[in-house]
Amino acid sequence: MPFVPKASFAWRMYRRLVRTDVRFFAQPDAFPSADILKLCNLPAPFPGVENVCCPTVVVDLEQPEDVLWNGVEAKTRKVIRQAVRDGVEVERVQLSAETWNSFHAAYEKLRNRKKNADPLGIGQIGELVEKGSFVMTASRDANGNVLSWHSYVRCQGYVRLINTISDIDPSRDTQWNNLVGRAHRLHHWKDMLLFKEEGVKAYDLGGVYRGTEDEEQINIARFKTSFGGAPAETYDAVLPLTVKGRLALSLLAKVGAEARSG
Repeated sequence: MPFVPKASFAWRMYRRLVRTDVRFFAQPDAFPSADILKLCNLPAPFPGVENVCCPTVVVDLEQPEDVLWNGVEAKTRKVIRQAVRDGVEVERVQLSAETWNSFHAAYEKLRNRKKNADPLGIGQIGELVEKGSFVMTASRDANGNVLSWHSYVRCQGYVRLINTISDIDPSRDTQWNNLVGRAHRLHHWKDMLLFKEEGVKAYDLGGVYRGTEDEEQINIARFKTSFGGAPAETYDAVLPLTVKGRLALSLLAKVGAEARSG
């Protein structure tokens, strides 16, 4: 049995009482036997209900590797080469209690540094693990220290970045933080090649900011577009399928994000 992160008691009770079916990247052929249907990252809006548009950047992994490489911005390619010379390695991580605790601790460190970061979403991750749709990767320096973590949802021939954590630390020196920045770029490139080798069609960088006011988000968007992907719109929709589902959604609207994430 695979290791499954344990969500909060409230989340587990809610999911037991309210049958919720979550689908990614495509509409189901028929409505499932559930109280709520959640559709995530659809290529087009689901008809007849309210949809949330989620702008993102998507890299076509069906291109030849040399075309993918040439699509990466020249400055980013230079940084990736430097990370290789630094001895940075990228690996797929087998989920276990130990690796989960390390990942979770890194995320909480990030949340302490970025006060507006979303909750981790342990409940949603646990469900993805149970479906075999969760992938985790990490980059390490030459001494084996983790420099960055990525987690993905993978199904329908697509992957979408869920969490990205780099060990940028204002309390450490510039040399360390520059190494982490280089490793993070190599991490994305190596993940793209890993998924391409496994037959994945598209690499979704997990959403992108298109506003003009938040400087930090503008820089993150610039980072994501440097990997040569194309702008895209994806859509999320939530459909109550029963009376219980409608009541549950009304209740969830009044609950904080921390509780909703599990």
